[in-house]
Amino acid sequence: MKLKKILPLLSCFCLLLTACTAPEQSESAETSPADIAPQMMPETEALDPAQTSAPSEAPAPASVYMSHPETLEVNTNVSASDFITYSNVTLKDPAMKINTGTLGSFEVVIPYYYGSEVREETISYQVRDTTPPIILNNGEDAFIKTGEAFDLRDLIGYGDNYDTNISLTYDGEVDTAVPGKYFMSAHLIDSSGNQSTCRFNVVVGDTNPNSSSSREPVKFSSFKQKFAGQEGVSFGVDVSSWQGEVDFKALKKAGCDFVFLRIGKGISGSISEDDYFADNLKAAKAAGLKVGVYFYTTDNSVFQIRADADWIADTLGNEKLDFPVAYDWEDFTNFQKYDINLYELNLIYQSFAAELNQKGFDTMLYSSKFYLENVWEVGKGDKVWLAHYTDKTDYTGNYMMWQRCDTGLIDGIDGNADINVMFQQNYLSESSSEQPEDDDYNDPYIYDNFDYNDFTTPAAETQEIQNQDNEDNED
Repeated sequence: MKLKKILPLLSCFCLLLTACTAPEQSESAETSPADIAPQMMPETEALDPAQTSAPSEAPAPASVYMSHPETLEVNTNVSASDFITYSNVTLKDPAMKINTGTLGSFEVVIPYYYGSEVREETISYQVRDTTPPIILNNGEDAFIKTGEAFDLRDLIGYGDNYDTNISLTYDGEVDTAVPGKYFMSAHLIDSSGNQSTCRFNVVVGDTNPNSSSSREPVKFSSFKQKFAGQEGVSFGVDVSSWQGEVDFKALKKAGCDFVFLRIGKGISGSISEDDYFADNLKAAKAAGLKVGVYFYTTDNSVFQIRADADWIADTLGNEKLDFPVAYDWEDFTNFQKYDINLYELNLIYQSFAAELNQKGFDTMLYSSKFYLENVWEVGKGDKVWLAHYTDKTDYTGNYMMWQRCDTGLIDGIDGNADINVMFQQNYLSESSSEQPEDDDYNDPYIYDNFDYNDFTTPAAETQEIQNQDNEDNED
């Protein structure tokens, strides 16, 4: 009986206590963790350098810390968030580009949030060139015809990420009067003293061992069979005036799903449409094939490549393409004669892509495995057409299409054909207005720090390059 009387009294007492403390709980609940956290944050705690807005009411630290490397490699793409590796403040513009286009000592002003204020930190750094030049012969032997005068500079290509004036010396002798293989060592040195050595054979003879005639033919039907049962793949060819008259209906009947047509070429500032392009485009579409185009070029200035892109857009007009427009640079054996470095070549492609993107066309880069791994800086938004003449490619980068060979056999084309397999059907564009993901395409810093007109083909080489319209480079 006593317990029954005590329990109601205790209940009332607890209710009174709860009523007294409830306002404190309610007031406490209105205080967010973000309001409390800064009071507990150590002054030296690192913040995310990629954060793009000021911390909400964050207290200013007693001291500002910004850790960064003392040196950067020339011609590398570095943002403020890449450069500042540790900081206890938030960068105002983490995507801001750091200038690495010239060797020397520099200062950069980094804006950051100091509490609710925006302040600036001036940081000194150096840009150096530590990357050696490379031989650009795709790992192949050099070739010279029997009886011709020997000059190694005409047989191999070489380039550098910064220099265009590279010293070439070599060990070994070649007697072009006697056919055979001659072992050579080539030594490259750039102006910063970076060195590289490449060992290879020089083949003297009447037939180039690297030409398509030396490779085994591949039947289109046999190539398709290797992918039997695999979903999300389609098969096609690429053609130009080298193939002459093409029977596109026969291609379609043979199991061809798509075709890439050469729309034209840009050589030393001269643009010309492929002689068969207009007829090929009409006939390919009439046959029910999906269609893409590619543009072969050796143009070596941003100014000219933009003109090339404008010409492509004007030539296509309102024609709907099923694939991106492919950029095709292949003349690496003569690369040193174009007076550009490898960084500038990448910039030229980016300019090509940016110009066409602005006009509503998607783009992609065509190149072989060696150059994709050693020359091209493929961005996350770049679409790639891989050329790798092997039974099974071991290229580890991303690519949407693989050119298996240039010795394919298929009904509808007399002689050899380039045969391709395309992966990831989501790349087939319902709309040609898709933009690349890589922000560099629309980065004004790139264009503001590049002299569009400085890079032109030496006059002495112009006629040689124009006459070099050979099957290995342009078909």
